[in-house]
Amino acid sequence: MRLGQTISEIRKERKMTQEEFAQIFHVTRQTVSNWEKEKNYPDLETLIFMSDEFNISLDVMLKEDTRMVKKLNKQIKFSERFKKNILLILMCIVIALAIGAAGWGMAWNSAKNSLEAKFRNGVEINGFRFDEQAGYYKKMIDQETYYTLPNQSMPGYFDFVLHFHNEVLDYYTVENGEHIQIRWSGRDNEGKMNHSICYLDEYGMYKYTLSEKQEKELCAVNTDISKIIKDGKEIYESVYE
Repeated sequence: MRLGQTISEIRKERKMTQEEFAQIFHVTRQTVSNWEKEKNYPDLETLIFMSDEFNISLDVMLKEDTRMVKKLNKQIKFSERFKKNILLILMCIVIALAIGAAGWGMAWNSAKNSLEAKFRNGVEINGFRFDEQAGYYKKMIDQETYYTLPNQSMPGYFDFVLHFHNEVLDYYTVENGEHIQIRWSGRDNEGKMNHSICYLDEYGMYKYTLSEKQEKELCAVNTDISKIIKDGKEIYESVYE
């Protein structure tokens, strides 16, 4: 018996219309009609569902329908190959992730050892001392003038960076009653050292930052500022670069 005829008999024995039969398997009435006329076949999943729903073995449903058996065999073989390919892909992904994690771990450890050793050495040779109360490194010039460095350590493994988060050097002083901060913060895309000159209020809060033109005017009347900018650049390089 052909599969289409079997499906038709199963439906008719239960006195179901094609519409009612279609609703069970979430297909259209036309799909059921095509099954029965063998214009096309249910897929393997639907056949298994049909077998369970009506308590009829697949062997009985497919008996003598060699064309359908061949089609299902192809589907099964394709499914098995697909599963094997998916498994192979997953294994390759796992291996790639493991290799990547190992490579990243080596790079992270190397950067950590290098950066932290460079920072400690720079702190020492430039005469910085750790201020326990403030929680950062400080180099005193006089009572109102000093440099500061953050207490640096390598970011965590899963931060996925190979540098300190906050690579800055600050200089504080008081000139003519004005509180001044100079900050060095690394290099721009052209390799030029970035720095800024800010005026603070008596509580250390920012008031304003000098423009490039204002900075040139200040350096013209106060040559000490130019020297401080140069010295700070050298300190920054010895600590971070």
